[in-house]
Amino acid sequence: MKELKRISIIWGLLLFAIFSLLTFFALKWKTKTNGYFELENKLVSNTKSYFESKYSYPNQGEKKIITFNELKENNIIDEIKYNDDNCDGYTLVTYDKVIDFKGFIKCNNYTTKDYEKYINNN
Repeated sequence: MKELKRISIIWGLLLFAIFSLLTFFALKWKTKTNGYFELENKLVSNTKSYFESKYSYPNQGEKKIITFNELKENNIIDEIKYNDDNCDGYTLVTYDKVIDFKGFIKCNNYTTKDYEKYINNN
């Protein structure tokens, strides 16, 4: 009976250690990438006001891409930078029942998923 109790305690401690370790790494990753998510949101919010004044909305099923360079040339945004990591990016504007703005950035230490997928199609 004592042996079973000892094994249960060891397994409990092992599971607690694994859970704690995974939680630690998840929080560390979230902290590291949270600034990049904010850059994507900043790019989208700047694009929205620029897009509404400069372009007409795309037709059903169409998409338009507004690049960081286009925003910079029109003095909408001056840089996309996080912790000395200069980035480039664009915003994909699509219309499929609703208008959707999705920001994509590419930095030395971070790249938005599917960044190359949309920029290379135009």
